[in-house]
Amino acid sequence: MGCVAGVWAARERSEQERETPRRDASYLHLRAVRLRPSVRVRRLASWGWIASHLFALAMVVLMVNLGFWQLRRLDERRADNASVAAAMAQPPADLAAHLDLLGPPPEYTAVAAAGSYLADAEVRIGNRSSGGQPGFWLATPLDLGDGRAVAVVRGWVPRRSLSGLDDRATAPPAGAVTVAGLAFDSVGGGRIAETSPGQAPEISRMDLARFEEVSGVDVVDVWIRLRAQAPAQPEGLPVPVPDPDLSEGPHLSYAFQWFFFSAGAVVVYALILRRAAAQRREAPSAELQL
Repeated sequence: MGCVAGVWAARERSEQERETPRRDASYLHLRAVRLRPSVRVRRLASWGWIASHLFALAMVVLMVNLGFWQLRRLDERRADNASVAAAMAQPPADLAAHLDLLGPPPEYTAVAAAGSYLADAEVRIGNRSSGGQPGFWLATPLDLGDGRAVAVVRGWVPRRSLSGLDDRATAPPAGAVTVAGLAFDSVGGGRIAETSPGQAPEISRMDLARFEEVSGVDVVDVWIRLRAQAPAQPEGLPVPVPDPDLSEGPHLSYAFQWFFFSAGAVVVYALILRRAAAQRREAPSAELQL
């Protein structure tokens, strides 16, 4: 019996010795699995990754703020458009009376004036296109009959008319005329252009100081962009300048783009972090296999 017991004890010790490496390997594997999350967190919290996190966060915050900035621009444009539309929709105010009682009217105010054009003091406003064609505006002083005059932009003329390719007459109606249009302030920074002898002087923009200099006529502190006049222009030139565009512009689409970019940046950066974590997870498994 003693021999049998000894044999069984030897067999049990042999089996335990064979199972010990397997238990040790399982323990190491479980420990590695438990340690992996903390290792991944530590490696993604290194100084290099912290700088990357901060940069990504700053870009997302910047793009979100740019989106909200475009929405604020949209609100401002809508408010401006509503103000301009309301001003243009009012019945035309008598310009002379407005100047006497209230001073120069605000921009885009609908105004009317009566008098006679000073055709000899006409001025060209250069670099104005219409329908893709180069041209200029014609601005003519209107004598109000009380010692004052106002510059009236009567409309657009194609530049080819200067070379005789468009022979339609552009002279204003003679005698008494009534005009209706929109009031605008002087635009500073105008420059005087060189012109051929016998041609009307030309300036780069409706700078009333430059207008007075080249026309020789003192004008009030606003100018009128013509919408209608009586009697009408005889031959269709100049063409009245259209009313300003009151569209909302691209602000809403730009806002959507910035929000889309910010959301895309979050998704892409999350995928980058996931891929980096997966690469870190594969490293311990390779070490165990070795």
